[in-house]
Amino acid sequence: MRTFKYIFYFLLLLLLLAVALPNISHGTPPQSEEFSKQLTVLTYNTHRMGMFAKVRQNRVIQYLLRQDADVICLQEVEVYKTPKCLTLPELRLVFKAKYPYSYIDFSIYNKTRQFGNVVFSKYPLIHKQTIRYQSRANISSRCDIVAFGDTIRLINNHLESIGFNSADFDLSDEEMAQHVMDKYTSARDIRHEQAKCVRAEIEQSPYPVIAVGDFNDFPNSYTYWTVRHTMRDAFLCSSWGRYGATFSKHGLGIRIDYILCSRDLHPLQCDVQQVNHSDHYPVLATIGWR
Repeated sequence: MRTFKYIFYFLLLLLLLAVALPNISHGTPPQSEEFSKQLTVLTYNTHRMGMFAKVRQNRVIQYLLRQDADVICLQEVEVYKTPKCLTLPELRLVFKAKYPYSYIDFSIYNKTRQFGNVVFSKYPLIHKQTIRYQSRANISSRCDIVAFGDTIRLINNHLESIGFNSADFDLSDEEMAQHVMDKYTSARDIRHEQAKCVRAEIEQSPYPVIAVGDFNDFPNSYTYWTVRHTMRDAFLCSSWGRYGATFSKHGLGIRIDYILCSRDLHPLQCDVQQVNHSDHYPVLATIGWR
């Protein structure tokens, strides 16, 4: 019976690769010297902010400070009320010197912990607003960056996760196949509605848009194309011949974290940073405009 489980797992992996492999980067970026205005943007699903370790021991925090991006967009940030774990005041304080502007937006807020999205920025953030969904732990956070005399709308997203875990694969072969398919279908339908909300925000924006985050879906998915539409995918169009897997849990190598931008913004560089501080890899891009 265990052999059939491994066969199913292998076939699932092949399916995921078949969906994602066509999205190998295939663009040549313009010369950065052509753009006097440039912004470095980093997006990272932090997996509970490095498992809520304190600042000095927190590998996610120390990594982010070393990168020195202009704008940091985080998902799955978790802080606690107990001083034994990372607290919100500690998180604010450690980034305050480099990033005087922030937007901390929680989807879960109770007596013991907070969980959600965070933006840290070297440039002012205005018009902050939450895009809420009928979902316990997923939100999108909208704010406007004022940089170089221009305004750019930023949408930081954490869309519905399938939520696979090791217990899903402890069932019998028939039960496992049905259970996994049910979880995937349910999350997919929720993500589709969330993607429509993000697309509406993009279309209504009076400013150029940068949409980032963990979409929890493949590059050829309805979710991805609904959000992206005619926008540029920073990873695809700023390099040639690279495969940018951003999620590696359970041995999977798939791209589900993105930096997208409006057509009048130009990705000059984009790298997936393969650091093992989370179950996701961060994505770092330089966006230029005239």
